[in-house]
Amino acid sequence: MDAEELFVRYTVDEIRKIEKSTRADIEKKKEDLRQMVGERYRDLIEAADTISEMKNCSVMISQSVQDLQKHCVNLQKTMMTRGVAGVSQENHQGMESKKKFYSISSEIKLLVGIPDRIWSALEGSSHLEATQLYQLACHVTKSLQLDSSSPQSAQILKWFPVLTRQWATLSHFKHNILQSSRDILRDSSVSDKKTAEALCSILLLEDSSPRQVFAEFLLARKTAIQSCLTLDLPTASIKQQVHSVASVAERTLRQIHSIFYSHEDSGDSSSLLFDILSAVCDTTSQQVSGGSYHIKLELGNFGRYLPGHIRDFRPSLASPAAAIATSYLQQSVNQWVETCSGDVQRGVGKFLDHITTIRALTSIRDDVYELLMETEGDRASWKSVCEKVLKRRFSIWSEFLRSLFVTRIQAIIQDSLDKTTTETQSLVSEAMSGIQHSPEERSICDYVWQESGLDLPSEAAWDRGSISKNPLESGGLFMKTKAFTPKSQSICASLDERVATLLEDLSHYTNEVPSSGQERAADVLRSPPFDRYADNTTLFGFMQITSVLSATKLCDFIKAQLLSCKAQLESGTTDGENQRPVTIDRALLLGRLCGSIVDLCVSLKRAVSIADAKESKAESTRSRSRFKQRSSTSEVLPEEKEWYSMTEMFNSQRAEAYRIWSGTTSSLLLAEFAAKLEDVTPSSALKMITKWDKIEIQEETDDGKKVTSTILLPVQSSWYVQCLLYGLCEEISRVGGHALPRSTVSTLIETVSTGLVSSYADHLKTMKHSAQTLNQSQALQWLFDVRFLSTIMSGRGETKKVNAAYQKQVKAIVDALEGFIDPFDLDVFHPHLQQKLNSHCQRCSLLKGALTNPNKHMYSTHRAASATYQEQHNVLPVASSQLRFNLLPLSTIQGPAIPAVQPAIPQVKPQPHKPKMRSPSTPNLFGTSGGFHKSQTVPASLTSKFESLKTGWLSNLGVQPK
Repeated sequence: MDAEELFVRYTVDEIRKIEKSTRADIEKKKEDLRQMVGERYRDLIEAADTISEMKNCSVMISQSVQDLQKHCVNLQKTMMTRGVAGVSQENHQGMESKKKFYSISSEIKLLVGIPDRIWSALEGSSHLEATQLYQLACHVTKSLQLDSSSPQSAQILKWFPVLTRQWATLSHFKHNILQSSRDILRDSSVSDKKTAEALCSILLLEDSSPRQVFAEFLLARKTAIQSCLTLDLPTASIKQQVHSVASVAERTLRQIHSIFYSHEDSGDSSSLLFDILSAVCDTTSQQVSGGSYHIKLELGNFGRYLPGHIRDFRPSLASPAAAIATSYLQQSVNQWVETCSGDVQRGVGKFLDHITTIRALTSIRDDVYELLMETEGDRASWKSVCEKVLKRRFSIWSEFLRSLFVTRIQAIIQDSLDKTTTETQSLVSEAMSGIQHSPEERSICDYVWQESGLDLPSEAAWDRGSISKNPLESGGLFMKTKAFTPKSQSICASLDERVATLLEDLSHYTNEVPSSGQERAADVLRSPPFDRYADNTTLFGFMQITSVLSATKLCDFIKAQLLSCKAQLESGTTDGENQRPVTIDRALLLGRLCGSIVDLCVSLKRAVSIADAKESKAESTRSRSRFKQRSSTSEVLPEEKEWYSMTEMFNSQRAEAYRIWSGTTSSLLLAEFAAKLEDVTPSSALKMITKWDKIEIQEETDDGKKVTSTILLPVQSSWYVQCLLYGLCEEISRVGGHALPRSTVSTLIETVSTGLVSSYADHLKTMKHSAQTLNQSQALQWLFDVRFLSTIMSGRGETKKVNAAYQKQVKAIVDALEGFIDPFDLDVFHPHLQQKLNSHCQRCSLLKGALTNPNKHMYSTHRAASATYQEQHNVLPVASSQLRFNLLPLSTIQGPAIPAVQPAIPQVKPQPHKPKMRSPSTPNLFGTSGGFHKSQTVPASLTSKFESLKTGWLSNLGVQPK
């Protein structure tokens, strides 16, 4: 940075700090430079010294070569001179010296050529040949006494200076051969013959016993297994590493059987190791297993000068090799298996922790199965091998891997279900917090009666047989009949999808794949190495237990949320009256969610019942229908006991949610009703007063004259009574009354009706204690209200004791109210009052149908009034005859005939056909004994459509669950 810019951008103190930092960096760079130059200087000095040493060594080598050339020239001249003098004159002592010299020369030539042959043998993996060559070199060296300080050794070294370093060249081959042989032992892919040769090499070089090399073999294979369990292999996958572990273990046991095992009972101690060892050490044996183990010297003409002890050299052991006892072999192999089992448990367990799907574990298991299946066909029986080397049955899968796979699968199941539960709880919490912005969750009525293109599945239409078996795919109309809102559907879909994915993943491990005919024939000839599906019962049981625990955890979460909502409503900590409906709607959301989990989460049902369910297609087809029929039967199928317990648990929370709603609703309505009832101010009376009807009555006097008089009677209940009942019906409709359990609605009606009657009773007691009284008009209106309430609210429960107490209380209030009316007037008013009450109940029975008993119609037929009386507030006649809607209060006075309006469609001449007979079980929906007449205005096709609705999906809309 420029100095001027520094002074522009920074203060003086900051510039001084920058200067100090820059100077510190400069000093540090200088120090680094000094250190670097010092280190490089030392390296340069060392390199110069090395070059100087190399130069001196080269000069010495050149001088030695020149001296050798001079000696060769002198030797040639000497021989030529002696040849001229005549060799024939040499004495017998000279011939012996010459022969000895040639013998030494041939041995030296053999010794000089052995290193190259050893290197070639090692490169060709002929370790036994390299061992024999090495031991031959040791024998030649000992024969020449090159490893001693004798005069002969000094004379030979003087004659042949090249031998000075020959022993140093040969001595390191022992380590190389042993290292290469041990590498062979760690490689399980090497053939049995090559492995046995490597063991013989170790045995000969170290002059050890068969037990020692057997222990070394087990140690090498243990190291091989441990090397397969390292996680830092860059190219090997987990599947390949587990495959390698199983392959090493399997090949090790088979090679122990073929290389070391001998039959003691038959007296035959032969094994592959002893066969090769005897072939190498025995001077008479030439062939074993089709291959020669006697090395060829290949010296040409010099071979005839070799001493006999060199030509006939065979390796030997200090002590005879003894066969390994079977008991010792079996004990050692069992210890090796236990040790390797611990290593595999730790190593493979770490591998499997990185696998997150059961399908990947299935692939690894099947790969191990195929490996063991292939080795079973072309080799000795695995069962026979294990009986001989272990004295017991042994399975690599069961001893090494099975428990690891089962544990990992259980961990995957547990983790998946825990995540599913946590995610579902998060979705529930999110839905509860955002319920204020979800109109369909606040009012089920708006959602139910809003048409949508997704109400029916496109492929289903009106064909009942083509409807999907999955409730989540049954269309919006099914969800609306069950009052399952979109939020409940989405939560259940997420839960069911996660559980279905887990079940599908588990099915890869537990479902037996059908094999072809050739594979079945091969399996008959070859026994399978292990049962791949032996853990199905264990995994199914764990899946069921874990699913039950997860579902219980979710149910407990819902229970805790319900308790929180209940506590807020009871303590009044809802942050104002506006938050009270929100809290109630949250409780209702939880209740609907419990019901939707039971009906929509079919995968959760499979998971909960997976351990007990029978594998049959009929069971899965009838599972939904059986659950629907369970409400009317007490029998529970054995395979659905767990699921039945889960449904009871969720249904109990669902009932608790509706109890919170019904309790809060009834308390609010009763409190408001009590306030209206106690308000006796004139303004309140004017607001609540209803129209009374004038009725003319004729009475006969004592002298026989008829006197006509007019009386006034109430024709409808008080406004606050009607508002309360309508508000109650509206609240039931808002929360989806058509799908509420009938017990919930009955309890609500029972609570409200009992509370209303109690309010009247309490108010009458208060008036009695305060010496207040009711005038006759008020008493008549209250009497009409009480009798109307007791009649219209017929949807109470079926408990006889409770209903008897309720009727007794109503009768007591009626008697108290009749006490405020003149007895003579009461006798006159009673029949007319009863008639008005019946008419009012008839008018309100449909509007307030949620409060009536759905199993008993208040009025089965329309009773026509007198022809001379015109009822008020009637429905206008829309047809000349009363057909379907016989419960509507139609006018009893017939007006002028309404002309029939024919549909504006082309008339088609109908084909002659037989009339369709009505079955005895089908009710007459139109209230007539026969069908329509030809002159009637309603077409026959419309009639058939109305009749078809009785057996269609609309027939179930009025059925309330218990």
